[in-house]
Amino acid sequence: RVMEGSFSLPGGGGMVFVWIATGTFWMGSPSSEAGGRSDEALHEVEISSGFWLGRYEVTQGQWEAVMGTRPWSGRDHVVSDLSHPAVSISWNAVQRFIGRLNDAAGDSLYRLPSEAEWEYACRAGSRTRWSFGDDESVLGDYAWYWDNAWDVGEEYAHAVGTKWPNAWGLYDMHGNVYEWVQDWYGSDYYDVSPRVDPRGPSSGSLRVGRGGSFVDGASDLRSADRSGFSPGGRGDDIGVRLLRIYNP
Repeated sequence: RVMEGSFSLPGGGGMVFVWIATGTFWMGSPSSEAGGRSDEALHEVEISSGFWLGRYEVTQGQWEAVMGTRPWSGRDHVVSDLSHPAVSISWNAVQRFIGRLNDAAGDSLYRLPSEAEWEYACRAGSRTRWSFGDDESVLGDYAWYWDNAWDVGEEYAHAVGTKWPNAWGLYDMHGNVYEWVQDWYGSDYYDVSPRVDPRGPSSGSLRVGRGGSFVDGASDLRSADRSGFSPGGRGDDIGVRLLRIYNP
């Protein structure tokens, strides 16, 4: 059973989160995985603290309510709609968004997930290419990507939550928009990362984005796939999903 909670946002409205319990999983991809890359060395990771993770990508409506800005306005590959994901937001801008939420909460409750927390939640207990299995023919039931978006003239992200969720009740973990996570990107980080609660390299030049987007082919939507983006950069296919820490 999926346990969810709704938390109010400054500026009105709320955000729905799904509880992600502690556990151990295999992060990365086996060498036999189709489309796998050298920066995905398979390794076991323990997530020692449960957390709340956004059921959906942060929407334009939620971003505007908190920040009073519309960074996506006038961009070529964006539909302005309250239910569509907030895009054209840099990693740095996301940190300011999170700061507003924490100021309003009076506590440091919100942050980005780590790369490991994100993949753990994306996999939802799976060890396959995608959270639902290895059958690419059903990817379109779960994800907006090249085949059912960009390649058919829908060159933009779609409303959140319109495809099927993964086994833990999270929507759009594959496709629609890339999602910023907290970590610096390191191509060989998996070779040296701690087993328990890895948090990424101590420094770098790129921040990790996960999940692939409406521009990408099926392989780039794999649970293990990693990308790095400039933290000051804004992409029409990069958004965010928030983590809220456990606060009894």
